[in-house]
Amino acid sequence: MSATTPVHGADSARVGTARTSGVSRSTPADYAPIAETVKGRVGDTVVVRLGVTNLGPGAADGEIGSFAVVPPPGTTVTSIPWEGDDDDRRYACRPPQDEDNYFFLCDSSPQAGSSTTIGFHIRIDKRIPGAEGSITVYGPNDLVPGNDRATIPVDAAPAPLWRWQNPLWHWHHWPPAAATLAVLALAGRWFVRRRGQDQA
Repeated sequence: MSATTPVHGADSARVGTARTSGVSRSTPADYAPIAETVKGRVGDTVVVRLGVTNLGPGAADGEIGSFAVVPPPGTTVTSIPWEGDDDDRRYACRPPQDEDNYFFLCDSSPQAGSSTTIGFHIRIDKRIPGAEGSITVYGPNDLVPGNDRATIPVDAAPAPLWRWQNPLWHWHHWPPAAATLAVLALAGRWFVRRRGQDQA
């Protein structure tokens, strides 16, 4: 896996391993992350499905695995809705606890050959070249720890003209724009006057 761009001082989330619930009968399995690209325009809020796949051969039994998501820089996780539930809580995962531990922690223990994903609602705040987040899986009795991490890339297009995120609406761009329009107006007046003189 490629390295992940540091985010808020939390390049990698180290949150421990699986938690035991009752008597553990988990058998060795290979857990791997599922990641998607955050794709859209600046100002868009898009749904990105992140989670875990169990490549087998074993399964979690009596233990709860988890995965940690570090959002890409230049983005904001606005919500992680609870799916198939009337619960109106904002996050189906534990949100970041502080700036030094800026990751969302989600429970997940798929059976062998199955996957679990959760829809992260992510707003693209600005374009940052090469921006990447990360997802790290913590599975019980994981056979292959080398594939427990993946990047979350960003493919951000500029904001449309009508959005405030568009650079044309930033106040510090107004003086140069006004100066350019003034120069064009003067040039237009000069051209019209010169043409009138040539036709006289």
